[in-house]
Amino acid sequence: MKKIDLLLLRVFLYGLPIIVLMAIFTHSYDYETAANAGSYVNQLYNFAGFMFGAWMLLAVYLGLRLIFSGTFRKKVLSRITFIKERDEREVMLTGKAAKTTMLTTLAILILLFCLSCLQVSIYSLPPESVADGKNKVISLGLKFDLLRNLPQEASQSDMQKKSILDYVGLPISSSTVILGLIIWQITAYNYSMRRLMK
Repeated sequence: MKKIDLLLLRVFLYGLPIIVLMAIFTHSYDYETAANAGSYVNQLYNFAGFMFGAWMLLAVYLGLRLIFSGTFRKKVLSRITFIKERDEREVMLTGKAAKTTMLTTLAILILLFCLSCLQVSIYSLPPESVADGKNKVISLGLKFDLLRNLPQEASQSDMQKKSILDYVGLPISSSTVILGLIIWQITAYNYSMRRLMK
C-alpha cells in the first residue's frame, strides 16, 4: 500500500502541469466549439475531461490518505513543511514551533470567523423615507449560517436605497481562505523553527 500511495502521489504531482495545460486548452474551447472543430479537437477535449475527473478522484483519495494514514501523512507533510527531527533538541523545538503555529492559526481563524459574521451597511434613504432630516443610515448586524443561503430577491424598499458601503462577510472565497491558511501554517512553522534554533 505504501508503494501504491507514493506512486499515486507522484502521478498527482507530475500530472499537475499537464492538468494546467489542459485547463487552458479547455477554457479556450466550449463544448459546442470543440464538437464542431473536428474529431481530433473533440477527442482531445473529451480526454481532457477524463483527465480532470481522474485527477480530482486522485486528489480526494490522497486527501483521505493524508487524514487517515499516519505514516503517509508524516512522510508527505514532513517534506512539505521541511520538518527535520534529527535529535531530541530538534524534536523539542518542533513541538514548540508547532504549538506557536497552532496558536497563531487559531487566532487567525477566530478573526476570520468574526469578520465573516459581521454586517455593516451605510446607505442613503430616498427623499420620501427621510425622517428628522437624516437621510443616511448605518446598519450593523451579525450573520451566522451553517449552510450557504440562496440569493434572495431584493425588496422594493431595498431597491430604493442608495448603498454607500455594504459589507456582509469576507469578500474572499473559501478556497482562498483555505489556501492562505495552508501557506500560513507552513510559513509560521518554519519561521518559528528558525527563531528557536538561534
